[in-house]
Amino acid sequence: MMSLREAALVILLLLGLSLLLVDGRGVALSVVALLLGLVLVFASSEPVVEGFRGLGLHTGLSEYFTGVISSLASNLPEAVLAVFMVLSPHLREVAVLTVMLASAFNGLLLGLLIIMLTLGGRSIEIPRGEMEHEVEVMRITIAFTLLIFGAGVIINLFHGDPHLPREVPLFLLLAYLSYLYFIGRGARRSEGRRAEGGWMRLLLLGLVGILLSAELISGSLEHLVQRFQVHVVIAATLIGFAGSVPEHGLALLGARRGHVELGVSNLLSGIVQSIMLVFPLLSLLIPIELDGYVLYQFLATSTTLWIVKKAVVDDGRFTLDEGVSILMAHLLGIVLFDELSRLI
Repeated sequence: MMSLREAALVILLLLGLSLLLVDGRGVALSVVALLLGLVLVFASSEPVVEGFRGLGLHTGLSEYFTGVISSLASNLPEAVLAVFMVLSPHLREVAVLTVMLASAFNGLLLGLLIIMLTLGGRSIEIPRGEMEHEVEVMRITIAFTLLIFGAGVIINLFHGDPHLPREVPLFLLLAYLSYLYFIGRGARRSEGRRAEGGWMRLLLLGLVGILLSAELISGSLEHLVQRFQVHVVIAATLIGFAGSVPEHGLALLGARRGHVELGVSNLLSGIVQSIMLVFPLLSLLIPIELDGYVLYQFLATSTTLWIVKKAVVDDGRFTLDEGVSILMAHLLGIVLFDELSRLI
């Protein structure tokens, strides 16, 4: 039997479908569709994450590796939304910046999670086996982002055609897929446990909701950005915040309920996935211009991710002071990025 939450999600899906059938949206209807799309992002993300958690229980995957998989599910709204946006020439730059900003918002939430769980003087122990692969993918992400940043600066100075070379995304994807292979192969496995009933139905409803929300948000934004001439940086920041915080905020709630490993791995993986998985997928669809906004995000990602990696490598645990440092570094990166909208 369908739960109250599932029934509410079905009603939202029907409302979203009815809005998609309306032709000639004005400003008011676009705002309504945008708000409904954001509500659908929040309403759909929890069922998707719970569905993948049920899959992890059913297959006997470790909680940490299940967190990595749930992070892929959590990043799905941004990925789908970005693909829908790049199909519109007016939203391509917004789409690219939104994906890159998602990494910063995940880092900000990670800092909040660490602070929330260590306020009483405790620390968060990190499983050593899985973290060996996590640290490695963080290292390669730092190296790749710095290399792309350096190449972008040189191309801008001496060539005059500042576009990301088309073969670069393949390196990023190959590195991340290798990480998934090795962490999956080394994940602790136990006999499958009985997951809560209906996890497969939750997963299906959530995925449909994410696709529908992406269509509603991208269509509404295209109209509103053109109508009000919203700056790409402001638009990307608002969309990145609206898209990242609701579903990755679920990691905070899960950690408060005792799923600490799942919450930490969800947010750690989310920082890397935006750059190493979603961004290269977009790069295969459209040419990426290495302008000041994109180059700054590569530099900000490499420096803030280095702080996260250092906190992990030092002693294999997170403490309160490290949580504050991670939070402040990512928050400063976002503030400085928004300041660039006044200069460039």
